[in-house]
Amino acid sequence: MSKHRAATPTQTAHPWRATVRTVLAGVIALSAMAGPIYTAIAEASPEAATGAAAIALGIAGAITRTLALPQVEGFLRRFAPWLAAGTDQD
Repeated sequence: MSKHRAATPTQTAHPWRATVRTVLAGVIALSAMAGPIYTAIAEASPEAATGAAAIALGIAGAITRTLALPQVEGFLRRFAPWLAAGTDQD
């Protein structure tokens, strides 16, 4: 029987990095949908506002998923280590 040693998740080891990645995804998503969200609010259209918010949530999810790809993680470790999920020593 093999011995399995549980690794510490990177979100536990580096909680501030997880926070930065989540905030970055949210800011990009809200920036992408700022125009439609503003228009929906200005026109007092709850349907449009809900749709724009749902799209922004989808964009944030897509960005978060993209950040989890091994190729993107390798790129981040090389060019933006402050945004990478972990370090080479993890």
